[in-house]
Amino acid sequence: MPRSKLTTKGQTTIPFLVRERLGLRYGDAIDFVFQDDGSVALRSVKRDVLSLEGILHKPGRQAVSIEDMNEAIRETAVNRHLRSSTGRPAVSRRRTKRRP
Repeated sequence: MPRSKLTTKGQTTIPFLVRERLGLRYGDAIDFVFQDDGSVALRSVKRDVLSLEGILHKPGRQAVSIEDMNEAIRETAVNRHLRSSTGRPAVSRRRTKRRP
């Protein structure tokens, strides 16, 4: 049975086998669930992808189309390539007018 000690600051390290079994990674949230028998269960908090809807939206920011995103990615790749070979960035060909 994996075991851990509590530090003077009230912190503990979750043993590797427990982290592995729960699929825990750095920064993951954990719930402590009190059981009727007095024990405490550790549960990984996993978010449903649907709960993430809208987290990147900023009021007043206009949406960007997939085509505009792809063009920006293409430009960045070209600029990086040209900078590595010539030391100068390429000229931007992006559209200035965004689609609604």
